[in-house]
Amino acid sequence: MKVLIVSTCSDKLSEREFVNPIVNQIDSSVEYEICNITDVEKMSSKFDKIIICGTALADNEYLLENFEWLKETKKSVLGICSGIQIIAKTFGGVIVPKKEIGIVEVKGNLFGQKKFKAYALHTNGISKLSEFEILARSKKSVQAIKHKSKNIFGVMFHPEVRNEWVISEFIKT
Repeated sequence: MKVLIVSTCSDKLSEREFVNPIVNQIDSSVEYEICNITDVEKMSSKFDKIIICGTALADNEYLLENFEWLKETKKSVLGICSGIQIIAKTFGGVIVPKKEIGIVEVKGNLFGQKKFKAYALHTNGISKLSEFEILARSKKSVQAIKHKSKNIFGVMFHPEVRNEWVISEFIKT
């Protein structure tokens, strides 16, 4: 198993908060590599799964990147926070202002978990998700989605902070 971990951080220092904790949760038997958002398309062919990490609240540069390759990929993909926004936008979703910071209660069905508390840290939300199943929500936001025909998932919350099982379950699927 080879996993590509994608940084959406425009500031390398932010990777300590949003990328490194993901790396620390990957089982030692899993091979991985980290790349910048601008290199993901050319590198993705070498990996089985892709995790698109989150970034700082004030960092929205990731929304300028082109992720059209996601429409053609057969890889399993997990987008976290800015990653879910990238995924939604690529498939026709809309990014909307939706601030949510702190611990939120999430309800739905994500990898068998029906109700859990998660750490949210975002100023954007997503809507117009016609190509996705909504797997879980908080009171304010869509918190988890899955593409209707691809193995592409997204979570708005930060599993690297409180819900490490999301990373391990994604890698197992």
